[in-house]
Amino acid sequence: MVRSLLLLFTLAYASSGRAEIAPTTTIVVANSNTPAGVELAKTFMRYRGIPDQNLIVLDLSTEETITWSQYSDTLLNPLRSKLLAAGLLTGQYVAGKDVRGRQDYLPTAAPKLSWIVLMHGVPLKIQPSGIKVLGGGKQGIRGDQACVDSELALLATVNLDPEGAKPNPWFQQRTLAPADAAEIIRTARLDGPTPADVLRAMQGAWRAEAQGLRGRAYVDVGGPYPDGDTWFKNAAELTQQLGFPTDIENTRQQFGVKARSDAPAFYLGWYSQKAEGRFALPSVQLAPGAIALHLHSFSAGTLRFDSAGWTPWLVKQGAAHTSGNVYEPYLTFTLRPDLLIQGLQQGMTAGEAAWYANPAVSWQGTILGDPFYRPFARDIAKQLADFQQKPDELGAYAVIRAAQLRPKDESAKALADLDAAQRRTPSLPLAFALAQARQEQALPLVWNPQVWAGLDKADDGLVWEVALFFEKKGLKEPAKKALQGLQGRPAWKDDPEFKAHWDAVAR
Repeated sequence: MVRSLLLLFTLAYASSGRAEIAPTTTIVVANSNTPAGVELAKTFMRYRGIPDQNLIVLDLSTEETITWSQYSDTLLNPLRSKLLAAGLLTGQYVAGKDVRGRQDYLPTAAPKLSWIVLMHGVPLKIQPSGIKVLGGGKQGIRGDQACVDSELALLATVNLDPEGAKPNPWFQQRTLAPADAAEIIRTARLDGPTPADVLRAMQGAWRAEAQGLRGRAYVDVGGPYPDGDTWFKNAAELTQQLGFPTDIENTRQQFGVKARSDAPAFYLGWYSQKAEGRFALPSVQLAPGAIALHLHSFSAGTLRFDSAGWTPWLVKQGAAHTSGNVYEPYLTFTLRPDLLIQGLQQGMTAGEAAWYANPAVSWQGTILGDPFYRPFARDIAKQLADFQQKPDELGAYAVIRAAQLRPKDESAKALADLDAAQRRTPSLPLAFALAQARQEQALPLVWNPQVWAGLDKADDGLVWEVALFFEKKGLKEPAKKALQGLQGRPAWKDDPEFKAHWDAVAR
């Protein structure tokens, strides 16, 4: 009924069927009781050119979890009223409210909205009401508990029964028929443990958009369900196609504490409730603009405490885009990591790609980060030119990625590019990439000793990998040099495995 009703009013709307990403059709919702969230909203809006009048500040609870009556009385009903008054929604209220306090609403034309962005301080989730409905919900997914963001995506439609998950029409779709596009207002959230964490994540996205997403990919393929493992394997193939060197963890464990973890542009993991392993270490900072997620049932049960789950932890560590679930979502209804990367590969923004990868609305998922962020806005050729003119600490990864993207018949050119770059701007990642590439082609080792000067600042896992590389080749002196770079670091000098390798190269 909703589809046929809206179809009457949307034949002339957005002929492409794609909800445009434009500042004037984006609203930002903040909580008047969280001033820091209001200030973050203004910062975001200035950067993206969103008009001041599109900021809607509501008197909301400061708790993350609210009841259905709180959601209806303080968020949904007032927000709809303000959007109707602004002409961004066209419809009318019908006398009466439903059992959850939602004022009855009838849309009469397509909305003039493309995105709703929720700020730090806006409640995150709606607790189950206990209201019993006849035949409500599918077997195994009963209940009206939900993520606020996912419920608000249905703001432009009549009030639907929130029991169970609803199909997301944007799932695996780049364009939609006008009626379908009018039914869903895509949402995103700028949130995290502290306002400083949120600001840092946003600024990382903006830096990567201006300079290019640079770094490596780390993908965990050892979860409890075969379908999920397939998604992560597919995601790893896609990051490799994009030219990012990709480390894959194939066991049921997380990346070990000795694993390499330098410049994580992508971190895709599962399946532990709390952050653990290498990427749970405070010293492992994500690269600016990083796309990071960890699939777990309650990964976003809270965003306020970074020790409580993966989603707040990843924001704290700098994730420009992440996602999570506020209640049990069931695997079928979780955001697909492979489709997320596929969407980015196709040129979508982070927000578009997340909705492309998300199968359900009126459910448990939240999408965090600037939805307009384009990680590949600056192409690899421009990144290489930047490195030539003004190299920075991440420029080496652009050179490595460019070498990875060269076809096999240009392997000699790829080696030459790596060699020239590491001679001009010595760095451990570049020197090691060249050494590995030459080894793969059975060529003599080339190593620039100047890279040892920066050993004290290098990633633990990278230094460890370099040490094992030289030891395996029987070159004790460079292996010893690398291990010396770890001796003074916490948790290394007394580690039995470290001691064994040190003894092997030091004698």
